[in-house]
Amino acid sequence: MKQKMSRIGRPSSGQWGFMLLFGLPPFLLFTFVTVVPMISSAYQSFFDYSGYGDMTWVGLDNYRRILTDPIFGGAVVNDVIILFFKVIIVLVLAVTFAVSLTRLNFGHSETNVLRFVYYIPNILSSVVIAKVWKYFFDLELFSLVTGLTTPENGWVSTYPLPIIIFVASWCGIGAYMVILIAAINNISKELYEAAEMDGAGQFRQLFSITLPAILPQVRYIAISMLTSIIGSNMNFVKLFLGESMHGSGFTVMGVYEYDYAFSRYELGYANAAAVILMAIVIALSYVFNYVITRKEKS
Repeated sequence: MKQKMSRIGRPSSGQWGFMLLFGLPPFLLFTFVTVVPMISSAYQSFFDYSGYGDMTWVGLDNYRRILTDPIFGGAVVNDVIILFFKVIIVLVLAVTFAVSLTRLNFGHSETNVLRFVYYIPNILSSVVIAKVWKYFFDLELFSLVTGLTTPENGWVSTYPLPIIIFVASWCGIGAYMVILIAAINNISKELYEAAEMDGAGQFRQLFSITLPAILPQVRYIAISMLTSIIGSNMNFVKLFLGESMHGSGFTVMGVYEYDYAFSRYELGYANAAAVILMAIVIALSYVFNYVITRKEKS
């Protein structure tokens, strides 16, 4: 009996074959594409290296330079501000739209049209989105709509941070809304029926049933936005400001790293910046995950 029980839960030879066939290739690909470059980047961060030629050991000098560089500090602050407002805006609007399309009495055709309209930004390229919005501000259409006076240097160059927050948030709502719609549709209808019988209105149902049930999806959305912060923010800054970003004094972490790696050819220094950025992202991801997990358990 004990021998039979000890064998329970052990994978069979067929299961091992299945796991190796479908699990080993993705693992090797992930190791080659993600883990190896991370280790290589951390190793090169201790050298003075231009990307070719000899590597000169400098120890922690690259890290000392970065941590005492006010431009890097400003880039970190800009990224954190963009992330903070982007997470709030995207979550609030994605939840609002998802709840509206699932809990309100829209017709089937109306729901499909609204889903498509909200999802349009995710279909378009970031280049197209940035160009359209840049023209909107540069051609003074924004001033025409709002009645405000256009600044001397233009809206984008004068207020890059709020504009990038707005556009970056607008781009992310549709995809995350679809995730939340799927999560809300999986909530048992009996819970809502019981709540209605107890006299709970739509807002009470939202905060007592819907939001607690979709917290895992909210956690995924927040961490997903956090892990993509470097690439997404860099793309919008480069597309909106272009060459003028060097004179505007506005930068983000991804642009800072890119500039030192491919413009100044200080690859060792850029890798040190990448390691620091990775540590910041890991720390923030842990905080997000810890806070939301505690909320789920409570």
